[in-house]
Amino acid sequence: MEIYQVVVAISAFFTATALLPEYIHVCNARDPELPKCINNSINHLRPRFQSGIKDLEVPPLEPLKLNEIKLRRGPSAVALDCNITNFKVWGPSSFVITDLKVNLDKNIFVFKTIIPHLYFKGNYNLNMNILLINVRGRGPIEGNCTNYGSEVVMKGRKILINNEEHLKFDKIRLRLSIGKSKIVLGNLPGGDSILREVTDSLVNDNSDLFINEIKPTLERGLAEKFTEIANKITLRFTYKELFA
Repeated sequence: MEIYQVVVAISAFFTATALLPEYIHVCNARDPELPKCINNSINHLRPRFQSGIKDLEVPPLEPLKLNEIKLRRGPSAVALDCNITNFKVWGPSSFVITDLKVNLDKNIFVFKTIIPHLYFKGNYNLNMNILLINVRGRGPIEGNCTNYGSEVVMKGRKILINNEEHLKFDKIRLRLSIGKSKIVLGNLPGGDSILREVTDSLVNDNSDLFINEIKPTLERGLAEKFTEIANKITLRFTYKELFA
């Protein structure tokens, strides 16, 4: 009888272990270097975020598609009225965690990240006044952003699924800090090369204005997508499987 129980226990162990794919690294809840272990696990998973993880029904992170963005600012020296549609972002999956704090008793994870590069494109409809110059136009918009920083708070709670504890995250809180950026608006009006050069310079010199207005929508989009990805993973496996 004792031998039978040992065989059953061993079988159960290997069956449970087999449920975890090789790209999911388990961290011991009592590990004194738990933050380092979790960071290593995320780094191991990160290359899969860009195109998604079909086995776990994790959607692709890129391109990140955002809802219509409405930029409104003024009246002032710079008045802006712009709608951006079909907005897509590439680069979020390149994030690097620079600091991670874990409170596993409360299931709170706080970390800072750097996103080395973001590229985005979409379509714009613009009416902008800069001092005495009015710029109107519509067409493609694209931009590059480098060295974006973010502060992220993930707060989870244990829920029961089939009498097993799973970790579910509330909507992630995410705040971005802006690095360098450049925006290009295609089809800007300009009757001659000098006027077009002035118009391009006005837009480029005020690229931070566009980025600051885009940032809240980008923060919401990233928070929603990262929350979805995190829950797709943590709800697929039990709490004990993830934190043995």
